[in-house]
Formats: sequence, structure tokens, C-alpha cells
Amino acid sequence: MKRNIKAEDFYRLKSISNMDIAKDDSKVVFVEEKLNKEKDKKFSNIFITNLCNERTSQLTFSGKDRSPTFSPDGSKIAFISTRDKKSQVWILPLDGGEAWPIKTKESVNGPLIWTQDGKRILYTADVFSNHREKWTPYPGAPKYDSERLMTIADKSHCDKKEDKKKKENAVKVITRFSYKRDGLGYFGDTRSQVFITDVPEFYEPDAEDKGEQITYGDFDHNGPTLSPCGNYIIVSARRTEQADLEQKTDLWLWSLDKKEGYKIYDAPGPTYSPSWSPCGSYVGFSGHDNKEGASTSAHLWVINVKKFITELKQGNPTPITCNKAQNVMSQLDRMAVGAKGWQNDKLIFQMLDRGAGAIYGVTPFKEPSPIIADRKKSISNLKVGKDKLIYSYTTPTKPTELYVYNGEEKQFTNFNTEFSSEIDIGKWEEFTYKSYDNTDINGWIIYPPKFNKEKKYPMALLIHGGPHGAYGPSFMFLGQTLAAQGYVILYTNPRGSESYGQQFACVIDKNWGEKDYADVMAGVDALLKRGFIDKEKMVAHGWSYGGYLACWISTQTDRFKAICAGASVTNMLSGYGTSDITLADEYEYGGTPWEDYDHLIKHSPIGHVKNVSTPVMLMHGENDLRVSVAQTEEFYIALKRLGKEAIMIRYPDEFHGPTKPIHRLDILERLISWFNYYCEN
Repeated sequence: MKRNIKAEDFYRLKSISNMDIAKDDSKVVFVEEKLNKEKDKKFSNIFITNLCNERTSQLTFSGKDRSPTFSPDGSKIAFISTRDKKSQVWILPLDGGEAWPIKTKESVNGPLIWTQDGKRILYTADVFSNHREKWTPYPGAPKYDSERLMTIADKSHCDKKEDKKKKENAVKVITRFSYKRDGLGYFGDTRSQVFITDVPEFYEPDAEDKGEQITYGDFDHNGPTLSPCGNYIIVSARRTEQADLEQKTDLWLWSLDKKEGYKIYDAPGPTYSPSWSPCGSYVGFSGHDNKEGASTSAHLWVINVKKFITELKQGNPTPITCNKAQNVMSQLDRMAVGAKGWQNDKLIFQMLDRGAGAIYGVTPFKEPSPIIADRKKSISNLKVGKDKLIYSYTTPTKPTELYVYNGEEKQFTNFNTEFSSEIDIGKWEEFTYKSYDNTDINGWIIYPPKFNKEKKYPMALLIHGGPHGAYGPSFMFLGQTLAAQGYVILYTNPRGSESYGQQFACVIDKNWGEKDYADVMAGVDALLKRGFIDKEKMVAHGWSYGGYLACWISTQTDRFKAICAGASVTNMLSGYGTSDITLADEYEYGGTPWEDYDHLIKHSPIGHVKNVSTPVMLMHGENDLRVSVAQTEEFYIALKRLGKEAIMIRYPDEFHGPTKPIHRLDILERLISWFNYYCEN
């Protein structure tokens, strides 16, 4: 007999990612991630599936492995592991034997890219500027500062345990505009560079550290792609003196032999994830033209690089400009997401359309066409093989699994099948409703198990982050868990959401809390008209921008019994400069405190806090570098000062999105208890 889902079940859900497919399409490797309750950690191990007989087996067991990639001949895989304290490249022969590391001085980041002959591997690493001997953090700094800060930067590449008894001067010296990243922390003056290492035939325990730096300069170089001839890489880089203050990244071509870089694409906006075609003539990449600032939807672009390389050999290369690049998605007006790859002369890519993931293909400088487009499932993690496609997908009633497509789709993993078979999953429905100005808005409903439309149910409104995120037809553990508690779940894609076109996404810029709020409340009213919602028992929850809108709702209406808001923007004035994405915030909020004071306070929940009458629970990670925990503190203290009902929950050692299993479970159980208390009383 099936049972209702409960909060603790999230320990049983497994996620699958980091797929790679062998050159001959015969095998797939991927990473399975699962949570360990006792150790309060996430473990990641590598699995392999033989697509010929559909047998899946586990390859690694350390719980610390990721990013597997097949060698060109398919005889071995390379992967990244932290089993020896710092992240290193490891090699695993597939015909038997133990995995062994390639020792490098640097801590290795992905992606790993094999050269065509299988003798070398490219990787990236965050390292200090190559001008170490001349470097000083700022004019007038103490003499000891340079060496001290370089030592701190180098510690991330050390595999020795720190001596906790030894007290060191760990003072941070900040000189850059961009100096921190949520989820990573403070990175100071290190830069992402591309390296290459030889792959020995066998393990060499006494070998010296390998790794040769390819890219140079006091700039970040990201997302390398290797030319088919093996002589060049193309990376995304912002190589200007004011790089931190720019919203564009160009594409640069680097010679592996000469270690010299040349701007190959002069971009009008950001570029990332370039992918070289097998013929060597084209490069596809994601990016946008910056026409709507930080809110511009990412599209897929293609450039012909053949002429540039010919000019380079002649000594007079001219960078390609935007008017010579093909915007593959200009007619589709949708957002490019995730990975991409080539099948012969066709570029295969993922696109987000009205919340649902789809897979399209395009031949350079022709129109794209759909390969897989299904409104009832959410596709992600695309990997392109010789003739086959590998991807994962979920539906609102089915957790993630892996699939292979070669004219028809076939599931080849069952990591969550047993769990799904035990649970009475709530049914779901997609619907469209009209907002106040007759705009169509997309929404979804999850019904409680054994739903009876003749009864009255409490309703939980869930609000996505972003604001340029998007809900879709994917499995939502929080929604299903609340539905199992007897709530009807409503979640919508109000204006500001991605995947409905550029104008739909950017229309709320500089005006948060207006059309987005109206769209969400119109969804609530549309659901109330169906007659099975108890309007006296409605609750709301959101995280990040969703937390902002949840707090905003608390200042605009008393229709909800309780609200839970996580990592919320509550004061656009005091929040300025505290985020790791200040330039994006400046554009979306609508200005700076010194020029737009009245506007920013008008659109901040703190400016309307005296209107709150709904009990509010506020949650925040104490190490959040995207939205400072001070944003929650301000709103909480204002509520308490005004005699309002408010609770603040702080999660230690957590960034913007809590990752520790014990904290994720606490969030689930705490908001359920909060909502149940107010709906039952």
C-alpha cells in the first residue's frame, strides 16, 4: 500500500549529473549524488552504463568524485576527486585496476578535456597572477602583506592539514570590485587559468607535480573548448583593465604551443561555454547582446572561425563582430540553457520554453528545429554523442532518471524508481490564467493525495527565485511534501520569469513588486474561483527573489495566514554593494542609493513594513554572499520593533542556498510546522 511522502524522504532521493558518452556511443558515465544523514554530507560516485546491454555498475566508491570523461579510445576515464584533500585529476582504466592520480600543484577545476591522441588533459585552476614578484595589494601596503596574501591564496592548492594551533594573520585585503562569489567565498586576487598535463601510461607515485599553464594575465579564462586539430583552445575572458566593472566577456583563441592569446570574438555582452565543431570551422556559444542589461536572455550563437585562423597564420587577424555572428534563437525568443554539443555539422542545444526544457538542433546559419519538445516533462543535463543523445528529465510526479535518444527515447537508470513506487504522489495540473491587464500567466497545481473537489483545502503559494527563474513540469519535493500535509499547491511563472520571451522577462526591471505581485495574486484568485480552497487558510513561501516577493506580499495584503521567506531582499538601499552580483542588482533594482534613493525604498519591503499583519518566518544562511543576512535581520528587527509576529532562523556556515542535509531537512520541517500551526489555529 502506498503512503504519503514526508520531509525525511528527501534523504532517499538521488540526483544524477556530469554525464559523458563514449566516442562510439556504446557507454555512458555519470555521477550519482546521495545524501548521508549520519555524516550530514552529500556523497558523489561515478557509475557506468553499457548501452548495448543496459547494465549499470558503480565505478568509484570514495564519495568524492565528479566530472568523469572518456578518453578518446574509450579505454579509461579521467575524473576529478578530492579524496586526497585537494581536487586532482584521476585516471581509471575500464579494463580493471585501481584509479590513480595525476599530481598537479594546482587544485583542479573542470571541465576536463582530453586531447585527440589521449596523451594530455586540459583543466582549469584558480591561481595567483603570474607577476608574483612585483605584486603588491595596494600602494602603501605593509611590506609583509604581499607574501602573506600570496601564501593564503596558495593554501587552496595544498593537501596538508592546517595546523589549528598555529595562529596566523588571516586579514582579508580587498582591492577589486569583484572579490567574492556565493558558494565559493572570497577569492581575492586569484584568477581562473587553463592548464594542460601529460597522462602517464601508469601511476607514478614519485613523479614531480605536472601541469603547464596555457593562459596568462591578470584575468579569468573560463570554459575552454579544444580545436579538432588540437593546436588551439577558445575561452571566455574579460581581458580589460576595468574587467570587474564590465558586463561583457569576449572569446579568446590561445595557441597551445606559443601560449599566446588573440581576441577572436568582440562580444557586445557576456559569452560562455564555447563548443568547437568537429570540422573546425564553427564555434557555438551561449551569451547575449546586453540590450536589456543583466536581464537579457541568454541565446545560442554561432561564429565561423575558419577565416580568423587563416588570418592568424598570415599575421593579421581581425576579431569577429556581433553582426557576423548568427543568433540561433532570434526568431524563437527563448532562453538557451545548459550544455550543447555537435553531431557532425549540427549543433544540438537545450532551450527553455514556457518552463519546460526542450532539445533543438541547428546547422550553422540556418534555422533551428525541435528534436524533443514535451510540455509534460523537464529536460536537463544534455550530453551529445556521435548519433545518440543522453539527458535526464523529471515530471511533477516522477523524480530524475537518465534517458538515451536515437530516434526514440529509452530510460536506462532506475535510481529513484523504488522510492517512487512507494509514494502516493499528488496529481498535478498545468493551467493558464489572466492577470489584471489580461496578460496570460502560466501556473501549476499539485493536489493532495486522494483529493476531493467537494472539500475545502488550505493552499500553499510557492514563489520561484531569480526573478528570472522559472517553474516547470519538474518534480518538486517541497510541493509534494506540502501536498501530503493536505495543502493544494499553487506555483506560477509571473512576469519576470524566463522562457516566455525577452519582454516578458525584463518588464519588471526597476519595478519589482508591481506586475509580478499582481500576476501572483491573480493566480491565487483564479484558484479560489474553483471552489475547493479555504480562503482563510492560505500560506506563502519563497526563497531569494521568491523571498523578496513573499515579504512584499506581507506588506501589501492580509489574505495569508502565515508567510515563510528565505534569503530575502528586503532593503534595496542598504543591500547595495553587499552582493556578489552588484552590477546586476543595480540594473534590476533600478539605480543606486546616491541617485535613486526614493525609488529603491519604494520597492523595498522594509519601506512598507508597518503594514504587515501576517506572521512572518524569515530564514537565511549566515554566510550568504548573494543576499546578505543583514537583509533578513533588518526586516526581522523592524517587525519586532513594531510589535509584529516574526521569527528569524539562521543557518550557520551556509551560503545563499543551504546545502547541508540537516539544514535542508530543518527548512522543510520548520516551514511545514509553521504553516500547519496557523492553518489549524
